[in-house]
Amino acid sequence: MHARSIPGQTPTLYFYERLQAAFDHFNRTLFEGSLGQCLMTVRSSNRRYGHHHAGRFIAPDGGLIGELGLHPGYFTIQPIESAMSTLVHEMVHVWQHQHGKPTRSNPHNRQWADKMVAVGLQPSNTGLPDGRETGHAMSDYIIPSGPFIHSCRQLTAEGFQLPWLDRHIPQAPERVREYQGALADAGVAIEFSASPLENLPQEINGKPVVFMPKPRTGQRRIRYECSGCATRAWAEGYADILCGTCEVPLVCANN
Repeated sequence: MHARSIPGQTPTLYFYERLQAAFDHFNRTLFEGSLGQCLMTVRSSNRRYGHHHAGRFIAPDGGLIGELGLHPGYFTIQPIESAMSTLVHEMVHVWQHQHGKPTRSNPHNRQWADKMVAVGLQPSNTGLPDGRETGHAMSDYIIPSGPFIHSCRQLTAEGFQLPWLDRHIPQAPERVREYQGALADAGVAIEFSASPLENLPQEINGKPVVFMPKPRTGQRRIRYECSGCATRAWAEGYADILCGTCEVPLVCANN
């Protein structure tokens, strides 16, 4: 199977051009064009939808630029509204770093939470109504009548879609539908688009289109390290640990 032909662009350039187009659209419609640029990356993860790391990259002349990371496995199983809400969640972190006062010990402080609500995303540590709005590990859900969903509808009406989807998905698609049902039961009425997975064939040349993580058969003590400083942590089995200094996920350091 060969990559789709896109006149004048390689698959890499076109994929990142689409992500940049979404960033620029939301910057214009939700942040009044106030965000400076960052370097967008995609990194596979089973536990985190996205991340922001201020000053992650340095140019040869010493200039710094922040990273806005997105995890592509979720693009495959989530509706476009959810995928784009992750992008905007991280853009709020970019806004706070560039225009506000981030807290090193808590990346989701009150200023961040207030800005999230202002752009149309409700912070919640459970991802559902009545969850905490601030804290170390935070999720969010779309405010049905908020600016984000209106802006996202504008984007998709213009034909926006992601041209490439990760075949290695981080979780069973049923979990996404269960979450959407929990939101509806809690009174959050969002009309989600179909996930890209629903429109894909089930097999290619006799092999499944997507692959899920294998179930873990046991736990062992795992060492985690921060890629930005000397912070280390140990946990039984796989854990979702954030460095309080660099505000990035600690990565598994075991061989």
